[in-house]
Amino acid sequence: MTRRTTKRRKLTVPPAARRAAAATGALLCAMAVAALAVTDGTVGPGPAVADPGDGARAVPVAAAETGLVCPQPAELEQPDVGDDQFSATPVETSTSLAAVALDGADPALTTLDGAETGDLTGPLEVGDAAAVRTGQVPDARLLRVTPGGATYATGTVASVTTDGDLRGMVAGPCAEPAVEHWLVGGSTAVGSSGRLVLQNPGRTPATVALEAWGASGPVALGGQALVVVPPGEQVVTMLEAVAPDQSRLALHVTAEGGRVGAYVQHHRIDGLLPAGADLVVGGGAPAATTAVSGVVSTGEAVDDPHAPRLDLLAPGDRSGTARLAVLGADGPVRLRGGEEVALEPGKITTLPLGGLPEGAYTVVVDADVPVVAGAAVDRRGMPARDAVVDGDPYDRAWLPGQAVPSDGVVADGVVAVPQDAAYELALAGVPGERDPDRIDDVEGSTEVGLRGIGPDGAEAWSQTVEVPTGQTVTLDGADLGDLGETVAVVAEQPADQPGVVWSVTLSDAGAPSLFSVLNPAAPLASGDEVRVRRVDAVG
Repeated sequence: MTRRTTKRRKLTVPPAARRAAAATGALLCAMAVAALAVTDGTVGPGPAVADPGDGARAVPVAAAETGLVCPQPAELEQPDVGDDQFSATPVETSTSLAAVALDGADPALTTLDGAETGDLTGPLEVGDAAAVRTGQVPDARLLRVTPGGATYATGTVASVTTDGDLRGMVAGPCAEPAVEHWLVGGSTAVGSSGRLVLQNPGRTPATVALEAWGASGPVALGGQALVVVPPGEQVVTMLEAVAPDQSRLALHVTAEGGRVGAYVQHHRIDGLLPAGADLVVGGGAPAATTAVSGVVSTGEAVDDPHAPRLDLLAPGDRSGTARLAVLGADGPVRLRGGEEVALEPGKITTLPLGGLPEGAYTVVVDADVPVVAGAAVDRRGMPARDAVVDGDPYDRAWLPGQAVPSDGVVADGVVAVPQDAAYELALAGVPGERDPDRIDDVEGSTEVGLRGIGPDGAEAWSQTVEVPTGQTVTLDGADLGDLGETVAVVAEQPADQPGVVWSVTLSDAGAPSLFSVLNPAAPLASGDEVRVRRVDAVG
């Protein structure tokens, strides 16, 4: 790379000119103070006309361009060693990206540093209902869009590997970078590996601080607790090197100097058998109430190591108690011995979800201290025809916790569906009354409007679903459209009905035991308003 150096001439400014400039600067400062005085300090929706009390008016502020950071394709850090018959990577990994934007301006895909060079970069293809772009992707991408109106924008990257250590569907969303992420899931126990990926799409370096917790309490990271991520780049940290031998793991990522994307690529093996690979992505921040959608039971016993499980962490310094509501297809289900869970501060508490009848579930957690949550779900596959090791391989999906809609706040959102992926929706009506003695008596329902976006950007289908409060409803994507006809699912609900939480389970069309679960992306902010009023401050 060639750098161009330009010499600057030194200019001499006469004293009179300097005094004139100083006087002008003072006047500008006074005007700036006056400008600050005309605002009432509030930002947010306000009246569009003058307030008769103080003469304030709402002035719209245009939304800035937003960049959604997409995960990079899944990969193994360690090279193959030894006999090819026991290769960690006997087959290639196929990675696809589906990106969609509804109502946004100038959506485009770029590399992480903002360049429109390489495969699958450039503008999205605009259709009647949305702009869409799909295809194979070689590395991390950035989805850029300027919000306008009710803008939905997201993408999904899915890496599918049918054999070897990475066997599974490793999928995650293109998400807005942030200054804080909570990642619940993964492990660094024997047979497990976690790659923490930090991505900086900004123009300045970001200094990232890491905190970690395990089943025994906080994990000391030493000098690895601070990571500098250069602009337009990503940094990978192997978690087994900085937080070894942790059977449970939760991470808190905070950034200064810029916003970052953060996720963990986790995979594990059981001896020589693949035992699952997926991304641990950011979930809801610590809160008194959180929910996990997409939990599936095949009727496993309580002590089955492949039964679904729930991980809870109270990251503060106070102990507490969590109460669980498990919502199934026929309503709330009693979890033997799990209605109330004791929480120790700074320690991950794991609750096995074995013993549930076969079906899909949503778990709602209410605690008297702020908590974060995540869940793990396993799916059994079939051994390869030429397998040299006895036993069935498994895939594992990591489910992030999500915020529970409150009064007047709805969980509208969108999930992108990659090529060659089948999908299933799980929607649960969250009852306002979750006391174990009264939850069985909840009533009501919510009408959720669903629509699918096709590869051409047109609306492929639409459907209204009645979601009873206290129940989990599932919809098979095959009943909504043929494989490949849907690249995104949008769900919207009224604000005056009980809140609904939902998720989408993806699975590989050719190997259904490879799967992943995604939470919806909320609509992007489309701008705001600043309340101002006129003040005569000069004269």
